[in-house]
Amino acid sequence: MAEKKRIVILGGGYGGITAAQKLNKLLARRDDVEIYLINKSPFQVYLTELHLVAGNRVKPEGVLYSLEKALEETGVRLVIDEIEDVDVKARVLKGKKAEYPFDYLILACGSQPEYFGIPGMKEHAFTLWSFEDALKIRHRVEEMFDKARYELDGEKRREYLTFVVGGGGFTGIEMIGELVEWVEDLCREYGISRDEVTLMVVEALPKILPNLSDELIKKATDYLERNKVKILLNSPIVNVEPDGFTLKSGEKIKTRTLIWTGGVRGNALAEKLGLETGGRGRIKVNEYLETSEKGIYAIGDVSFYVNEKNFVMPALVESAMQSGECAAHNIAAEITGGSKKPLKLNLHGNMVSIGERYCVAEVMGRKLDGWIATFIKHMADMHYLFGVGGWTFVREYIGHQFFNKNRGKSFIVQNLGVSTSAFWLAILRIYLGYRWLMSGLEKVHSGWLAAGDKLVAGASTSPIGPNTPEWYASFVEKFIFPHALFFQTVITLSEIAIGTCLVLGLFTMLASLGSLFMLLNFMISGSGDMWFFMVSLAVCFSGAGHSFGLDRWVIPWISRVVKRIIRGGGRKPALPGSIHDVVS
Repeated sequence: MAEKKRIVILGGGYGGITAAQKLNKLLARRDDVEIYLINKSPFQVYLTELHLVAGNRVKPEGVLYSLEKALEETGVRLVIDEIEDVDVKARVLKGKKAEYPFDYLILACGSQPEYFGIPGMKEHAFTLWSFEDALKIRHRVEEMFDKARYELDGEKRREYLTFVVGGGGFTGIEMIGELVEWVEDLCREYGISRDEVTLMVVEALPKILPNLSDELIKKATDYLERNKVKILLNSPIVNVEPDGFTLKSGEKIKTRTLIWTGGVRGNALAEKLGLETGGRGRIKVNEYLETSEKGIYAIGDVSFYVNEKNFVMPALVESAMQSGECAAHNIAAEITGGSKKPLKLNLHGNMVSIGERYCVAEVMGRKLDGWIATFIKHMADMHYLFGVGGWTFVREYIGHQFFNKNRGKSFIVQNLGVSTSAFWLAILRIYLGYRWLMSGLEKVHSGWLAAGDKLVAGASTSPIGPNTPEWYASFVEKFIFPHALFFQTVITLSEIAIGTCLVLGLFTMLASLGSLFMLLNFMISGSGDMWFFMVSLAVCFSGAGHSFGLDRWVIPWISRVVKRIIRGGGRKPALPGSIHDVVS
C-alpha cells in the first residue's frame, strides 16, 4: 500500500483555517492523503480585534475562537504544538513536543512586530501583535491609573498618565480609539481628572492611516483631536528608555506606556527556513503561492506576493483567506493532476474602528464614516467568522461585542442580556403548543378539511371582520375565498404542525415564527389574540426548545450534518492536541 501524503498547515489563523477546510473539501474522498493543522494554542486569535482586549472593551475570550469547532466534521487533524524549526530539505517540522514530517507544507504563521533597529524599542515598548500582548497593555493601563492616584510627585504622575501609541496605521489608530473611550471610565473609577491624562499618537510619516483617502484621514484626525488626542506627524522615534522616548527632532517625551504598532515583518520562523524572502522578511511566493522550495507554500502575512501590476498583497483578513484558498487548490491540483490557478485578489476595502462610537471605512470605492461604517465593519467581521466557523462563531461574536462586553453597554443591551432558565419558557411553549394543537383538531372535527365554506360562511372564523382593513379584505375576497378549501386545509394543518412542534420542542424557532405569522393574520382580520402573539415572541428567540424539548438533540445533529456537507466531510479527525501517527 502506497504511503499517504501528508499536508501540514502551520498556523491557525484565517488563512490556515481556510486552507485546511478547502483542502478537506477537495480531497475528502481520498484515502491516500492526511491533512494536519498545527497551532501553538487550541484557539484562533482574531488578531485584528486585539485592541478590543487591550482597551478593555471585550473580555479576553472575546477574540478567541475554537479551532476544534472550526474543523468539526472535517478530516483535518488538529495538533497543538509550538514549532521551533523547519528542516526544509528533510521535510520535517520540529516542535517542542515532537517532529512532524510532511510532503506539502502551507506556512500560515503570520507576522511579528518590526522594530527597525530603534534602540530600546523591543526592550521597553509594548506591542499589540498577540493575545498576550493585549493582556499586558490592558494590565499596564490599569496599573498606571492605580499608581497615579496615590502619586504625589507631579512629574511622575504625568508620566504614569501619558499613554503613547507609536505608529498611525490601522492598528495604532484602533488602539488609541479604544483608549479614548476607556480612559473616560478609568478617570471616573480612580477619581482622576480627564485633563490630567495625555493620549498621543506619534507617526513618522506626514499623515496617519496612509492607506485611506485624505478625506477619511481628515475625519479620523478631527475625531481624535476633538477627543483630546495629540497627533505628532513627521516624528520618527529614535530611542526608547523605560521612562520615555526621544524623537528625531531631539524632543524627549516622558511616559511609562509606549505601545508600538509602527510596522510588521515576517514571522521569525520564516526567516530561518532559508527560503527566498522579500520585504521585511516575508517569504517570496509566485502567483500560485509556492515558495522557492517546491511543495512549500506561504499565505497571508508571512508571504510576499507581488502581482503583475506590482501590487504587494497587504496584510488583511481578506488577503489571508483568499491566499489560503488558492494555495489549497494548487496543492490539491498537484495531488490529483489538476490545473493550478494563480491568485486573483478581490479586496473590498479597509475599515478602521476608532473606539466603539466611531469608524471610517473605504469599501468598494465608497468613503464612509460614523455609524454606517461601524455597522459595515461588524458585518465584515461576521462575514469572515462565518467563513471559517459558521453560525457558531457569528453567535459568539455577537455575544462578545454587544451583550457580554466590559464597557459601553446601553440600557437596552443591559436588559436584553439578562438570562433566565429556559425551563419557565418551556412551560409557556408547551401551553402555546397545546392551544394550537387543540385549535387545529377542533377544525378537523368541524369539517374544515371536507367542505370549503368555513372561511366564507362562519362569522366567527371569517378572515373579514368589522375592523378588518380594506386592503386586507380586498385581498381575502380576491384570493382566499375563491380557494377556500385549500386555505382551510393549510390553516388547519399548519395549526396542528405548529402545535405538535411546540409541544415536542422540535424546531421551536420555526414553529414560533409560524405562530407569529398566523396570529398576525388573525389580528389583522380582527380575531387574533395579542396575549398569544407575545407568548410566541418570547418563545421564539429564547431557546425554549432545549428545555424538555427535542431541539436539545435535533439541532446539534442538524448542525453537524450541515457542517459535514458544507465542509466536505472526511475521515474522523484525531483528538485535538494529539500527535497521532504524524510523529516520526
